[in-house]
Amino acid sequence: MTNEIQENHTISPFFIMFPLYVGTVGVGILTYQSKVIEHAGYNAWISVLVAGLGMQIVLGLIYYILSAHRDSPEIITINRTLFRTILGGLFNAGIVSYFFFGAFLKLKVFIEMIQIWLFPTMNILPLSMGMALLIYYAVSGGFRAVIGICVWGAILSLASEIPEVLLAVPFLHPQNIFPLLNHSGGELLLSSKSMALEFLGFETLLLFYPFIRTPEKSRKWAHLTLGFITCLYLMILVLTFMFFSEGQLRHSIWPTIDVVSIFEVPLLQRLEYFFISLWLIKIVAGVSLYVWAACRGMKTAFHFGATYCLIGFLIVMVVLNYFIADHRTIHHISDLYGTIGFYFICAYIPFIAVCVWIRKGLMRRFPGRRQV
Repeated sequence: MTNEIQENHTISPFFIMFPLYVGTVGVGILTYQSKVIEHAGYNAWISVLVAGLGMQIVLGLIYYILSAHRDSPEIITINRTLFRTILGGLFNAGIVSYFFFGAFLKLKVFIEMIQIWLFPTMNILPLSMGMALLIYYAVSGGFRAVIGICVWGAILSLASEIPEVLLAVPFLHPQNIFPLLNHSGGELLLSSKSMALEFLGFETLLLFYPFIRTPEKSRKWAHLTLGFITCLYLMILVLTFMFFSEGQLRHSIWPTIDVVSIFEVPLLQRLEYFFISLWLIKIVAGVSLYVWAACRGMKTAFHFGATYCLIGFLIVMVVLNYFIADHRTIHHISDLYGTIGFYFICAYIPFIAVCVWIRKGLMRRFPGRRQV
């Protein structure tokens, strides 16, 4: 399969930072602190470093898989090459479903946050339809349009996160993080598994890799971005540890917003309203990236028209948003998606890397065969 993507539809290697950041850092950064301390307590900062290191290894495997093909394909083509039509089609259908439900959950959790913090009695149908229109506008413009909104989403979200750190400094209690290293290795690993779920999103690279101009040069930017995200998670986690006692944090559902909500600045009595509003463009960017990946997968694997897939996906998302309103149901779906995502990045990707390695070995031994 040749790479038929025109150069004016591709992005420079540097711009890979924005979709990776937007796809990985979502609403979970507002809630992950109370989850990650469940097993390791306030030693969970070690688990963040372990999870970040593990994700760097997975990212390296993704580049190994994608760079093995001389025409820089996406994972859809690789599945079809490795496993042929039937099994490869099943894998590809699973990948499309994975990204679609990831987009739905990102949208649903953000709308739930708006209901809780801003408008408790608001009808969610007009809001979800309005956001669906924004997502349609972004995705229908093509991959470069999605990257454009990812750039703005990354800038605005960082603009809201950095002041939070500066405003919280006078209220921090460094003694909260002591004693150090009072949990077992097993507890730290369980906490690392919980933290790994917060890194879901960088695997969208599996589908937009061919849209990177000279994609091999993007490797360093991808690793730097993942390192930055690890540092961001670590910084916010340690800040939260020094802000709350462990008992308080275990009962906080939205720790990051709870920190923001105590601050008062001129002209803004409720800073968390401004914080959540800024995140609208960030969430639209993240959902657009996931929806684009699902549409790209459908087009490449099953030859469906991208426009029809986009409209169909958005209609299903709006309908699901309307009928799934119970918080307990959303929580169960999020847990299920997190479990699937964990095995996707920690089992499926290494499995594909091993298959590619075996196939490359066979191709070297039998050079007359067609290569991956």
